[in-house]
Amino acid sequence: MEGPGFVIGNIAKGKDLWDRHEEIKSIWRALEKSSVLLKAPRRFGKSSIMYHLYENPQPDCTVFFHDTEGMKSPEDFITGIMANALVDSRFKKFLKSTVKWGKNIFKLVEEVDVAEVRIKIRDGIKDNWQEKGLELISTLREFDRRIIFILDELPMLVQNIEKKHNPQTAFDFLHWFRSVRQMPDMEKIRWIVGGSIGIEHILERIKAGTKTINDFHILSVGAFSIEDGTAYVKALLKNEGQLARIQPAIIEKILDIVGAPVPYFLQILVYESLNEMRLKQRTLNKEIIERAYFEKVLGPASRTYFEHYFTRLKDYYDEHCEHVAKRLILEVARKGKVDKNHLFKLFRQTCKGKLTDEIFSHLMTDIENDFYVSYSVNTKTYSFTTNVLREWWLRYYDLVEE
Repeated sequence: MEGPGFVIGNIAKGKDLWDRHEEIKSIWRALEKSSVLLKAPRRFGKSSIMYHLYENPQPDCTVFFHDTEGMKSPEDFITGIMANALVDSRFKKFLKSTVKWGKNIFKLVEEVDVAEVRIKIRDGIKDNWQEKGLELISTLREFDRRIIFILDELPMLVQNIEKKHNPQTAFDFLHWFRSVRQMPDMEKIRWIVGGSIGIEHILERIKAGTKTINDFHILSVGAFSIEDGTAYVKALLKNEGQLARIQPAIIEKILDIVGAPVPYFLQILVYESLNEMRLKQRTLNKEIIERAYFEKVLGPASRTYFEHYFTRLKDYYDEHCEHVAKRLILEVARKGKVDKNHLFKLFRQTCKGKLTDEIFSHLMTDIENDFYVSYSVNTKTYSFTTNVLREWWLRYYDLVEE
């Protein structure tokens, strides 16, 4: 059987999506009774799982996939749903016979391209997006198949709406979206909502509260187990490196360097190690792996692998809150393991009275969600989940002022 290949930063499809069978089964089971909120830090493979569900639907399902990251308004969201529906001939025929206000728009499909249809749809709903969107989705109860809408990066959509419009519009959208999911007789319509940023932070900022998402069945995508990580690294080395025999110590070295076996980081290290092996024209060994890690993975040429973990803080917070968040992350990176009370004292010291104590809890939740820092309930300490990000942070950003 052909093994997985490198898909660094891209959606893993087919053989490249390694051992996510249990997560996929859990999602389909949950969809029997509710919609699903799929949570994972960036680069954990969430989008790949969602795309697998899109490409491999259950026999009685019609599935639509939407990447909402580029959308900036409720109108964009509704337009995206409708435009995607036009791709499916059965769905298109159904909508043309049921959606009264959309008949004129659907007539345009044979006359102009889809891009212009999207413009017409957006113009038609911009003054009444709540009513028109509700009308569209409420008709789906008559469709003869189950319908699954997959929405990747919903938190980013809400954040974009807030930035382009205002917090009230984002607030209204979230409440409207919940009302759509709660409409009577909609058992055949389910939503899979994904997000690689902490949605709780956004909900708090626009005063929406978790009540707008408390109807979702929440599932988390984690790192591989050690066993699965071992098998994955072995398969990558065999397939991409054409290595006939792989010593267990080589795999152990890769796992030890990376830390928690996140597919994205494993791929990067294996890729750079194989390149170094070929450059040196030697058998892959621990020395080559270490050199690849410190000189290539953590080197200047590879900053694009990790830069978004730093720059995205500017998207989250104002300048002062951004500085505090960076200081807290850096403290965890410097010390390796940090007591919660110590971080709280550092928070107070750094924010200089400009932030309430309650913000500390929200900041640490965001940091856990998005920056691979984990909290131990038993020891009440924070530590980096992955060695890669910790050492990258120390190498390039150990300059945050006290």
